[in-house]
Amino acid sequence: MSPSESVAAFESFAEGNGISLIGITPREGVAQILAFFEAIPATGCDGPSGDMLLFQWGTYDWGEGRNFELNITRQFIESEVGGEDAISQLQLTFAFPPTVELIDLGEGNRWCEGRDQLEAFREYVLSCQPLRAVADRDPSGVSLTHSYV
Repeated sequence: MSPSESVAAFESFAEGNGISLIGITPREGVAQILAFFEAIPATGCDGPSGDMLLFQWGTYDWGEGRNFELNITRQFIESEVGGEDAISQLQLTFAFPPTVELIDLGEGNRWCEGRDQLEAFREYVLSCQPLRAVADRDPSGVSLTHSYV
């Protein structure tokens, strides 16, 4: 799978596991991204930082009002492409109304820099309070995007 094909590849992967992005919970989405990372390597993303994961959360206002967001990102760095055009991200983001409970979680992130770190990363993410707080809630919004940074 090339980075530019990652949205379609992820949707197909999740559907093959019986998971639809319509009505997906954060617990299901995070589990699918982790499994997708483990099972489907990115082509053309060689090197130690070529294919990584980022888990992040916080309350933000991107111009449409405040939301608490939980995001898991797969970042690609294409080895054959130069400069900033080499970096792209597949992002799965869950948005929730900013309750006091969610705002109090603050902001944070954690990187997984390769498959050799995946199990420790998985343990961290699945036990992390921000995920546990919204794991089975219906989000007010879900987005799956791929873009070059």
